[in-house]
Amino acid sequence: MATSLPSVRLPVNTWVDLYAATGITAAAKLIIQNNGSSEAILVESATEPQTSTTGLNSLVPREFFTNNDGNVGAWALSKTGGKLQVEEAV
Repeated sequence: MATSLPSVRLPVNTWVDLYAATGITAAAKLIIQNNGSSEAILVESATEPQTSTTGLNSLVPREFFTNNDGNVGAWALSKTGGKLQVEEAV
């Protein structure tokens, strides 16, 4: 079994590129768990999102989300800060 990656920290109101933060190859399928105490917003986008009002998925604390193979990018935001556990799905 592979060693888990360190948690990805989400600074307050700052978009984080999950592929860059983890070193996982872009377009790989991800399993994401919200280990923080507040909601995280997830967006599939090749570039940093300019808004958090459309095309997003909400991830509440302790829940999991899995994206699709071949996505163009994965970004996360928390309005109060938080952390996500992100792993490559195999």
